[in-house]
Amino acid sequence: MTTAFRGAKAFDPVETLDLRRKRRRDQAEVALERARHLPPEDRVLVEAVFRDGRPVAELAALVAGETGATDRAARARGLRRRIRRLTARILSHEYAFVAEQLADWSPTRRRVATACVLHGRSIRDAAAELRLSLHTVRRHRAAIAELMEAWS
Repeated sequence: MTTAFRGAKAFDPVETLDLRRKRRRDQAEVALERARHLPPEDRVLVEAVFRDGRPVAELAALVAGETGATDRAARARGLRRRIRRLTARILSHEYAFVAEQLADWSPTRRRVATACVLHGRSIRDAAAELRLSLHTVRRHRAAIAELMEAWS
């Protein structure tokens, strides 16, 4: 059961989430490996930052062309926040656990884990997206938390 997730080093969250600093190669490799579970629009951002080394300001300018937004500084701040949240999520222990254990779970638990943990949806949004009751999503979410606690 040794995978890239279990063998990954613990990273200093402050150092990893500071987008102005150069990241260590191993941090970038872990982030890129885990990013394969993200939705395509999030994966593209993570790959642009960690694989291609593109600055957030440049990415914000590209996004602005697509959305028609005008305030460059506000776009860059918003995109920087989004990338920090994505990075924090993909480097979390819960994300690593779910990515490693996903194949062993029932289809419903797999769908809930993917929506809530890997894609970062709230329980309410996941329930609506998956067409499940809030109770069902909460129950699976609680079971995932218990499994993760036992795994640690």
